[in-house]
Amino acid sequence: MTKNRYSYSKIDNFSQCRLQYKYRYVDYLKTEVETIEAFMGSRVHEALKDLYDFVKNKVIKPKEWLLSRYEDHWKKKFHGSVKIVKPELSAENYYQKGQQCLVDYYEEYQPFDQTKIVKTEEPLQFSLRRGEEELLFSGVLDRLDWDDKAKRFEIHDYKTSGLLMSQQEADSDLQLALYQIALAEKWPEAEKAKLVWHYLLFNKQLESSRTRDQLIEVQERMIDRIKQIEACQDFPPNKNVLCDWCGYQDICPLWKNPQLVEKLAINDYLKDPGVKLVSQYAALEEEKKELKKKIFDIEQDQKKIEEAAIWLAEKENLRVIDGPDNQLWITIKEELAAPTRKEDEEKWESLRAYLIEKDMYIDVSTVNNNMLNRMLREWPPDFIGKIKKFLIKKVIRKVDLKKKIR
Repeated sequence: MTKNRYSYSKIDNFSQCRLQYKYRYVDYLKTEVETIEAFMGSRVHEALKDLYDFVKNKVIKPKEWLLSRYEDHWKKKFHGSVKIVKPELSAENYYQKGQQCLVDYYEEYQPFDQTKIVKTEEPLQFSLRRGEEELLFSGVLDRLDWDDKAKRFEIHDYKTSGLLMSQQEADSDLQLALYQIALAEKWPEAEKAKLVWHYLLFNKQLESSRTRDQLIEVQERMIDRIKQIEACQDFPPNKNVLCDWCGYQDICPLWKNPQLVEKLAINDYLKDPGVKLVSQYAALEEEKKELKKKIFDIEQDQKKIEEAAIWLAEKENLRVIDGPDNQLWITIKEELAAPTRKEDEEKWESLRAYLIEKDMYIDVSTVNNNMLNRMLREWPPDFIGKIKKFLIKKVIRKVDLKKKIR
């Protein structure tokens, strides 16, 4: 049995960024950073736990009491390492958002008599099993209810995220399905549980359920993911939209240098060796772009001269046009070539079919000018004679610059 214990958030962390996973769960590096979104969510969860602990004992506290508990939790636990990523928002803005979540929730569900409260913020320790494999799992269930009329459990999860999950996402969510698996070890009725998400910022409730077969599939998927994690030897960083909320930016190879130099005064910033290297490289890149454009313009002028030289050569029946130090050698010839599909689709298809029939198709993979023209120089003359009817004649006009021999 593996000694590691997994959770949904741990596995999700591996999917988001393997290096962050390594810092947190392999190297056990602690970070003091806590995002304001996570802080606000924790305080809302705590206030709702306080409320439902009383509801469980048939005591309904007023809304003002709930908001007071939220305020107490916020003031007691706020600290200097709370990170606010969005500069246009303040801690007070987030405090008010959390407060509004609680007001909307209270007014929606009071007097809280829809179900009977079984557990709040319940730690779960359970196992996922496949054959002789047994993988340890843990989680925290926000709230477990019993619906006495429907005779089923309800697994509730509070979300303070600003992203609203769709019904399709709810129907395929793994986290609450895992909690359902854990509960089914204690109560067989949990196999018919209702899964409930409360998206508090939207004052919206989403519901779903899982069949026995679906729970087996969830268990299989999670075991496969854990096996992938345990076999992992490479933990590269993954730059994504969540990076700004990461507490390891000061040591991450993608972020530690930008984080460091952005704090420098302007004069120190300009003197930084890394900043100088980037500036020099960027300047050379700009110079390359300018040169590429200049080369492109030159090549366009050369094409015009080539066209004029070919016109002159055909008009005067020339093959060499003389200059002071160089000569233009003109090649004008006919050669057999494969038609493109656009030029002659019937011939293209016929040639392809014939090459397949004669086991020669593998030589060119597909009929195109470059591959076939190369093989026309290598295939036996008798075979080339047989496919001539599928080919077309093209006039090749070419100009080469050669140094004049004195």
